[in-house]
Amino acid sequence: TMRINSTNLKQFEGGDVIKQGDTASLFGYELLDENYSPVPEIEGQEATITLANRHGKTSLTSTVTDHKVKFNISKVLPIGIYQVEITCGNYVFPSDKSTVIKVTQSTEEYTSDSLEELRKREQGEELPDLTVLYNLAKI
Repeated sequence: TMRINSTNLKQFEGGDVIKQGDTASLFGYELLDENYSPVPEIEGQEATITLANRHGKTSLTSTVTDHKVKFNISKVLPIGIYQVEITCGNYVFPSDKSTVIKVTQSTEEYTSDSLEELRKREQGEELPDLTVLYNLAKI
């Protein structure tokens, strides 16, 4: 398949701001080509959703259904602005890094200390799982 120059992500579910630790909210994006048309050959394939900023990144997977992907963020991400990039087949959506999700302070107590502690325990740039955080809270 020829790689196309420009691709687009069009959000149809969720917003661009999420509270830290919110694992219930659903995000949904349409995967579109440069003319905002669906890309037929990725239908039914597994897509990788990467949320990244200069502090680290996390990846999720979801299946392309009706040229759309839906996902929720199952990890507690440090507060910040994350670029959303979805790869599937030979395509990367969007091509211009314009799609972001902002993670904001939660009313829950994810203290910077416990996140810092988690970061020290996590070797590499993958961010911690919720279960790890819940276990930490019990200590």
